[in-house]
Amino acid sequence: MPRFAPFAVLLLAALSSVPASASITVAQQKPSITSDAAHMAYATRWDEAIQQSRSGNTLGALLAMERLMEDPLLDDFDAERQGRAAQVAGWTAMVQKKPALARRYLQRAQQVLPDDTQILLTLVSLELSENQPATATTYLVQALKHADAPLPIDRQPINYLQYRLRYQPQQRLALLQALFDNGWKSGGLEPTGMWLTLATLQAENGGGDAIPATLARIDSPAEIIQLRSDKRFDRYIDRADPRFDPVQVAQKYLDTLRVSGLLDRKLDARIAQFSVTLLMLDRNEEVLALTDGMARAAAEGESPSAEEAEWVAWLLNSRFSALRRLGRTDDALVAAQQAARIGALGPDGTEHQLNVGFLFTSLGRMQDAAQAVSDLPGLGGYGKAAQALVQFAAARERGDAKAMETARSVILAQRNDARLFHREMLLDEGNLDGAAVVLIEQLRSPMDRGETLASLQDMRTYPSLPGDMKIDAAWRALKQRADVQAEVARVGRIERYELVSSSTSR
Repeated sequence: MPRFAPFAVLLLAALSSVPASASITVAQQKPSITSDAAHMAYATRWDEAIQQSRSGNTLGALLAMERLMEDPLLDDFDAERQGRAAQVAGWTAMVQKKPALARRYLQRAQQVLPDDTQILLTLVSLELSENQPATATTYLVQALKHADAPLPIDRQPINYLQYRLRYQPQQRLALLQALFDNGWKSGGLEPTGMWLTLATLQAENGGGDAIPATLARIDSPAEIIQLRSDKRFDRYIDRADPRFDPVQVAQKYLDTLRVSGLLDRKLDARIAQFSVTLLMLDRNEEVLALTDGMARAAAEGESPSAEEAEWVAWLLNSRFSALRRLGRTDDALVAAQQAARIGALGPDGTEHQLNVGFLFTSLGRMQDAAQAVSDLPGLGGYGKAAQALVQFAAARERGDAKAMETARSVILAQRNDARLFHREMLLDEGNLDGAAVVLIEQLRSPMDRGETLASLQDMRTYPSLPGDMKIDAAWRALKQRADVQAEVARVGRIERYELVSSSTSR
């Protein structure tokens, strides 16, 4: 199921230690400046203000820093100390929601330390807090280019920027290329889906020479299937090479994730992806064994740490998929609800709650589904369309024409960003002509094409749940239409794979 990030502005994790790293010790002054009492006292006042900021008293700290920043004594210190002082003052002003002041201080910091990664990241965070994704991206690309090692940036702001830049392919390409060159990883995992997006942007924007290097870092089965299905990449892959055989890739990927996870013993994106790969290989019982302890702890009301909650929730999400395939639908619902409760402690709570709604829909419990997604504040356009799709199905079941029209209007308003849910609504209505139009639009869209082709592949499936029988049948009929088949043949292909589809019954 697609990811439903709420797209709230999120600060970069790398910034959490900025005040701790700032200092303006007298020992590091310019050689021409003597360490007299005035300079010693000035440096001490800075250290006190920094400690105030670190302890959480950012208001008191900012009042002190404003006076310190205006003091001409600051000019007597070397560039490193001037820049770091201005950076921490800018960070503190940002926390105090004074963006103009924060920007002034951070620009001064950048003047004396123009290529400093931490200052650039602080500017990224400021621009994100001010809802300026283009400017934030410019600073982030600079930071990535000047970094000596992969930057510890959370995936949430990266996903947010990608979403905001979806109609600005050149800037999105620059961001992804900079992340790629920096060696950035997402939660300890190579973000192969992101690199596939990078390869797609390279193909669409004259960057064909860079594609082989990008593809070399894509080793996950779902992305390999997309590459094989999309004719844009035919010249770059050997379809007879085991390197591009999705089943062999899945088995090798599973081994790589297992070894990596055992070595680090860390709960992060790798173990979540491990469970997803087990599902692709139809190893459902192993998913249950992997998650039994987490499910027992969740049943007893325990909650993991905030750092681990994100990954525990995704593991429980895999658990509910495995249970659904094994016919244990009551247990699957419990696991989905556990994922939603624990997921609320992390960044993906909205998506997990929507998953509960979609599972209720699959079970034919439309009114329970609508109730499950009724209170989801702060949704972006994609999330609103997903919520409205659940509400549309519930309204149709109870014959509420007004509620149906309200839900329909939401889906139509978001159809440019959420063609998937527009198409699903049309399938739910039995409007195959309309659904075909949308599907063909998806195939013609440079950025939607890959995922759309992947969804059309012939994978192993399980029987439909009661609420999905009608719409799954409509989907199979849609795939067989001559107009759909013709468009698929123009841009890609459909093949048979001995892997289980993420949608399970399609």
